[in-house]
Amino acid sequence: MPVLHKFSASRVVMYAGDHLLAHVHVHLRDGRECRVELDGLTMVGRIAAREIREELLWIESNRAWLHEEWRRLNP
Repeated sequence: MPVLHKFSASRVVMYAGDHLLAHVHVHLRDGRECRVELDGLTMVGRIAAREIREELLWIESNRAWLHEEWRRLNP
């Protein structure tokens, strides 16, 4: 589970051999997590978008690189 980026209260990770669609996981310090699809930034989980605004902006800004990482980890 590579940690792709750390924020003050969270981290963005990607799992190898994970299921489709291309996505990352955002883990908060309080134990909650959500999945964010790279295309469309659709969120699935128990976190509101307002709680991870900075993370969503980072994911959107780094989408091309994240897709490359997805292809590398999920051939």
